[in-house]
Amino acid sequence: MTAPPSSPVPSQSSGTAPTTPASVERATALTEELIDRGAPWSSKTSWQIVGGEAIIAGIVGLLILFRPVGGSSSALVLMGLMLLVAALINAFEVWRDKVRPDLVSLAAFRAGSGVTVGLVVVAATFLTGVSAEVTASLAVVIGVGFVIFGAAGIASSFIGRVANTPLPLPGIIINSVLVVAGAVLIFAGAAGSSSVDGIFNLVGILIIVAAVALGGYAYLLRQQELSGIRR
Repeated sequence: MTAPPSSPVPSQSSGTAPTTPASVERATALTEELIDRGAPWSSKTSWQIVGGEAIIAGIVGLLILFRPVGGSSSALVLMGLMLLVAALINAFEVWRDKVRPDLVSLAAFRAGSGVTVGLVVVAATFLTGVSAEVTASLAVVIGVGFVIFGAAGIASSFIGRVANTPLPLPGIIINSVLVVAGAVLIFAGAAGSSSVDGIFNLVGILIIVAAVALGGYAYLLRQQELSGIRR
């Protein structure tokens, strides 16, 4: 009597065993390194939020760079709206307890300053006539908002840093770009509306570069969430 043929045992090489794709593992490792190095989002932030920020930044950057409608005044309004949206997202994360307890006060201040400046710019645009003086003044106001928002982000990177850990470069770089852009706007606004026109190309390019970086980071977060490692 012959024994029934035994069922073949699936091997690792057959591809039937669950494995984690190498791309997901690389994305997970890189995302964890960015978070450990102080990326300006908490470890609980979803990829949809970062992706939304990337889309908004990309659209604003293109509109500021090419200024299809309204010239400098419209570009300033867009920059004010960008700051307002970023501050509202920050406030939402504070409200949903997505921020570490030791950083809540600074995050709330950062969100409050961004919302205040953004609302001032939007209100001033619709309530006052657009003139060279108004354009220059709005540039200064937005510049101050960028400097405060970016400086608070840099401060949170250092305050949230754990001893003997790498320098939080991603957060510092991104927020330093905001500080530099804000300083440029302040000096350009102080010099007059003609100087404001000249710096929009630079600001637009910087925002587009930041949007691309945000999109890449959102992709890494999405890969990690799809792998089931990050929930």
